[in-house]
Amino acid sequence: MARVAFLQLNFYELHGLESLSAALKARGHEVRLFIPGYERKALRALADYRPDVLGLGLTTVERDEALQWARAVKERTGAKVVFGGIDPTFFPDIALDPAVDAVLRGEAEQTLADLVDRVGRGEDFHDLAGIAYARDGQLVTNPLPPVLHDLDTLPFPDKSLYMSSYRYFRDYPIKFFMASRGCPHGCSYCANRGLRALYPNPGDYIRFKSPGYFIEEIKAALKLTTARVIGFNDDLFTHRAKWLREFLPRFKAEVGLPFFCCARIDTLTEEKVRLLAENGCYTCWYGLEGADPAYRELMLGRKMSNDQIREGVELLHRHGILAQSYNILNLPGEGFPAALETLRFNQELKNDFVVASLFQPFPGTELFAKLLAEGKIEERPHASRTTVSYFAFSPVRQPDTPRVSNLQKFFVLAQRRPWLTGLVKRLCALPPNPLFDILFLVSFAVQYGRSHRLSAREVVSYNLKHLFTTYIARGRSVPRD
Repeated sequence: MARVAFLQLNFYELHGLESLSAALKARGHEVRLFIPGYERKALRALADYRPDVLGLGLTTVERDEALQWARAVKERTGAKVVFGGIDPTFFPDIALDPAVDAVLRGEAEQTLADLVDRVGRGEDFHDLAGIAYARDGQLVTNPLPPVLHDLDTLPFPDKSLYMSSYRYFRDYPIKFFMASRGCPHGCSYCANRGLRALYPNPGDYIRFKSPGYFIEEIKAALKLTTARVIGFNDDLFTHRAKWLREFLPRFKAEVGLPFFCCARIDTLTEEKVRLLAENGCYTCWYGLEGADPAYRELMLGRKMSNDQIREGVELLHRHGILAQSYNILNLPGEGFPAALETLRFNQELKNDFVVASLFQPFPGTELFAKLLAEGKIEERPHASRTTVSYFAFSPVRQPDTPRVSNLQKFFVLAQRRPWLTGLVKRLCALPPNPLFDILFLVSFAVQYGRSHRLSAREVVSYNLKHLFTTYIARGRSVPRD
């Protein structure tokens, strides 16, 4: 048996980490999670735990921070340091840092469990499929194993990883689950196309847990904690009508909690939406991104018409389901008029909730490669604390970026009160300033509470906690070289 520490640098419940923990515990290993910001003196706690393996999952903006933690923990414990997550999957060269013993690429339940088994036995692990490592100063990248086709062969995700350690997750009234893995679409700003291409069997990339397995997973998790609302975090929860027919009536009968989910708006049908409405769905999220259908298709790889979006939203509303759209502002080549048109299209649709972010060109995506080739972005932008949130800042600087950034701060308010649009348009001409940021935070928090059925006290409590951990405690807790 080996002792494994997971170090998490953001403040969300991560399904992938729960699945990795379950796979390790099924092999008899000990696992503990450490989240600086929630953890007092996290570095000392990690040193006292003395892990055999330290695992860090990271995104692009966490790369520098993760390396600082890896060096500090390795120096104090001698643990094998293993990186995983979306950024190391596409950029395994991080394994060249002396603090990193291996990088796990892609889905890694089997690979990580095998690696920890070997560490526990004192054996070499460098021949394992799906890892990258440094040898004589050169990067060695082993091929990925086939993508796991049958998700039911995995143990239930280890919800105790969060619920047993941190009151914040245990008390949060929404509990999150995922029924599937993968996405069949090829949006240019999303990593799914690139991830799918890494595997030797990409045709098996879209997978769903069986309805019976998923019901039992949810019921087992709810024995550990309570929930008022269920959130399904799948990219495309509504992808398969047959699966919905089997799962949703059982979910209502055996779990019976209200839920929200995500859908591709142009694939909704009368049957799918009826099944959602009859079995407890109260909100459906979808990606709108921008109002110009030609731009969506050419630049973003999203082939859907505005009429299809209108029909999808009308279908949700007809069945009593609230609609929430996701939008991206400051897209390459778009100016303030295009961003304003995206707001007006949301107003026309009468979306109940809206989320507007500022464009982030994430490494590993097709759009990132295009912009890099055109010289419009840096190969690896400096990861400052502002990039922790894609609401706060976009590295793509264009003539209208200041006005578009201001519009993003007013987006929720203008959606709720369309008659303010003229005033908002004039305010956007002013320099960006902290007052606009405060207005954004307040309007977003109020909408967040409404869309997630939280009380006013919960909205204040959870948002203050998030602000503290993301922008204050996080920066103070990072070990210094």
